[in-house]
Amino acid sequence: MRKLLFCLFFNPKEAENPVIMKTVCVLLPGILLSIFFPLHLFSQCANGAPASTITYDTTVISNGSSSRAFSFPKFDPSVGTLLSADIKSVVNTSYSYTLQNQHSASHSYKVKILRSDDISGTALDPSSISVTHSTSYLNTPILTPGQIFSYGPANLNYIVTSSVNDARLINFMGAGTVDFDYEAGTSANVVGTPPFGLNFSTAIDTTVFSVTYQYCATSLLSSDLLFFSATPSKGRVLLNWRQATIENGRTYNAQVSTDSRTFKNIVSIAENNDGAYAYTYLNNESGRLYFRIEEKNPAGKIKYSNIRIVDPEQSANKARIYPTLYTGGNLQVDFPYKANWQVNLYSAEGKRITDSQQTDAYNAQISLPTMISNGMYTVEVVDMHTQQKQFTRIIVSR
Repeated sequence: MRKLLFCLFFNPKEAENPVIMKTVCVLLPGILLSIFFPLHLFSQCANGAPASTITYDTTVISNGSSSRAFSFPKFDPSVGTLLSADIKSVVNTSYSYTLQNQHSASHSYKVKILRSDDISGTALDPSSISVTHSTSYLNTPILTPGQIFSYGPANLNYIVTSSVNDARLINFMGAGTVDFDYEAGTSANVVGTPPFGLNFSTAIDTTVFSVTYQYCATSLLSSDLLFFSATPSKGRVLLNWRQATIENGRTYNAQVSTDSRTFKNIVSIAENNDGAYAYTYLNNESGRLYFRIEEKNPAGKIKYSNIRIVDPEQSANKARIYPTLYTGGNLQVDFPYKANWQVNLYSAEGKRITDSQQTDAYNAQISLPTMISNGMYTVEVVDMHTQQKQFTRIIVSR
């Protein structure tokens, strides 16, 4: 039987400090209790920059095997740039059982408890989280015919974690909620000579399920950086950025990270007179890389660009559209090869907002209407020769 979990959340208005939204729920047949507690926490981002996190936290008590549906508010893009959505499930299962030897001779048995957790949802597609944990086998004493062995209460405790920091992050951003289906199951496995009787009817689990948004606050983001791109090319990553204003004495540190949180400088470039900058990074890494530009003025004030992701598993024939969180200026499109292209922008309702044709182009800058409203949009890139299409979702927040 499927039990649905509905909880109420309240959004704080422009809270200066990271916030935990905490909800405690009890999952019982026909009964749902929900209590809301706001908490605050403080931490630091990589390189000592002020950190920001928002955590939505729900506690559910059930019978060890159940189906649950969790809904949490999405991340508000106006708060800052989302770096990751960290999913965590803290499980504490208390169990007891009795085992009876129903054989005509004396025997000993081994018993272990297994618990599975399956977390899915459209925000996680095409992946999902599926794990199984178990106790070690417990040997019973030698049981005479008809003798019953009782065990418990005992606990099986563990933590499930997963972090989304790839293109799926867009599913966690905007208005509305991000939804998860959580399937939990608890069972016992017996090794020994049958027949035997296992009574495993007592299992109570307490599951704390949470989503933590790690983000860079808007106050740290450069507002006059026109664009920043990171383009992979045969063992190299080409970094390009352009500044809208010139400020003598300003420097730019190109930075790289393997986890989107801890960044290291790879080059420092001084301000020039035309505001255009480029650097080629020799890529010796096999996994996903994250790049950003640290902008420091003569007074020591630091601003950052949005983060660009380079994933070696991405198709070489895929166009790159950025920023996916659009706050103004032009939309940059890097085509996978030189050709004739058409770029279309659609509203969430499927209405075409703009279209642009690019002839014999490697890249393009698309101007969006000044009166376009905030919300979710889809960018369609079409190869005019092959008619192959690619769709990318962006969020407009101005």
